[in-house]
Amino acid sequence: MTTLLKSGLLAGFLLMSSSLMSKDRDFSISVGNVTAKTVHFEIANAKNVSLFVYNDIEGELFSEKLDTENAVNKSYNLQDLASGTYYLVAESETKVEKYKISINSNNVMEVEKTPVSSVNKPEYSISGNMVKLHMADVKNPVNVSVYDFANNLFYSANKNAENGELNMTFDLDPKTSSNYIIRIEENGNVFNKIIPLK
Repeated sequence: MTTLLKSGLLAGFLLMSSSLMSKDRDFSISVGNVTAKTVHFEIANAKNVSLFVYNDIEGELFSEKLDTENAVNKSYNLQDLASGTYYLVAESETKVEKYKISINSNNVMEVEKTPVSSVNKPEYSISGNMVKLHMADVKNPVNVSVYDFANNLFYSANKNAENGELNMTFDLDPKTSSNYIIRIEENGNVFNKIIPLK
């Protein structure tokens, strides 16, 4: 009985530790003050995080890639931008966050301190021709499609998450195609993953 209890506690601790470790690898952004038209922010866990500033009319205006596991303090001077709506986007291998920047007709800039959207990207593990798909924090139905490079459709379905998670496994036939594309659509966000089979 004692051994069983210890095993249960150890398993619970390991699950909790792995969950905390996966959360620790995600970046987090803390938006600071805006002085004149300069936005100040800090990024924790900035390893392989790409930053973009864009608007819907002109597209991407600025981008840079960070490569440090430490916290990074950044300041972007947006003095040259005209009035309108812009977005600060941070993207890693696992997550995309978007912050809204508004510049009014009086040339005053405001930055929302909470993201207008935060999306966890699909995660894949590949072993031979077996592909496992995992998505966390799923709030909406997800459309999953599998294509080859000739645009032949092999699978398409709308899936609902269970307890906020979506897990699927695909057995892809290398005789049919040497490369597949798994397309994920959720709430207007689209993620494509190329799966090369050897």
